[in-house]
Amino acid sequence: MLLLSRLAGVPLVFALTFLASGARGADDAPALAAFDAAWSRRAEGAVGGAARAGAVATVVAAGRSAVAASPGSLAARWRLMRSLYFQGEHATTENAAKRDVFEEGKRLGEETLDLIRKEAGAAAGKDLSKATPVELVPYAKGRPDVVPCFLWASVNWGKWALVFGKTAAARQGAAAKIRDYATAVVQLDPSFDEGGGYRVLGRLHHQTPSIPFITGWASRSEALKNLRLAVEKAPRNFVNRLYLAEAIWDYEKEKRPEAKRTLEALVADVPSAELPVEDARAQEDAKALLAAWGKG
Repeated sequence: MLLLSRLAGVPLVFALTFLASGARGADDAPALAAFDAAWSRRAEGAVGGAARAGAVATVVAAGRSAVAASPGSLAARWRLMRSLYFQGEHATTENAAKRDVFEEGKRLGEETLDLIRKEAGAAAGKDLSKATPVELVPYAKGRPDVVPCFLWASVNWGKWALVFGKTAAARQGAAAKIRDYATAVVQLDPSFDEGGGYRVLGRLHHQTPSIPFITGWASRSEALKNLRLAVEKAPRNFVNRLYLAEAIWDYEKEKRPEAKRTLEALVADVPSAELPVEDARAQEDAKALLAAWGKG
């Protein structure tokens, strides 16, 4: 009854599709449990923001096994995308290897987007094969695994773009892809992953190079607005604070003392038990920024 009440207002055939998807999801349980167990051990042997490659490889292997066991499982797919991001960001040093990892992540994201399009189109009785993530929002409501799929697809696209080269990646449409995924996350669940959609959007507007007719939509005001919203959603999140401070330093020179204080407080903070490696990396980045700002 609870599930049906949450689907009120959704076309009956679409609701039945959700129910069928949930039934299929029960088959994912063993593989997902194995992945979650491996994920919980990802920080073993880590040194600051650098994870041990072997431990992370085990996590990624578990994610690939979960997807192989149930290719239609969105729950398995977003877990693998998240683990690929973690591998590329925290357990890979060479740029070529990073590009390979994030390439797999963004490719998985695009395959997952196609899967969501097909399921939504079949349920709605219309062609949604070209729908953007934002256009899929009305059809994704009530299906929580869509949100992390979109978020981690945006993150892998973003990290791939940084390794590939921001300008070259933007010319290939990466910036627009990231924008659409993150915007859909905000529309579906603005609080997800501690303001993750806002965090990605703000960072995107901050980091996207200005290219006429391609990325003219990127703006300083949108960067600051979205990063402030991310901090509002999760004021203790280390990356939210890091990104906002960096944007303030770049765009609001009169507030640079605030940016410095924010990073000094971040460096002095205690990493969370849930995100020890991620928070340690944010602190390392904050220290590097403070050192660079001190020379300016």
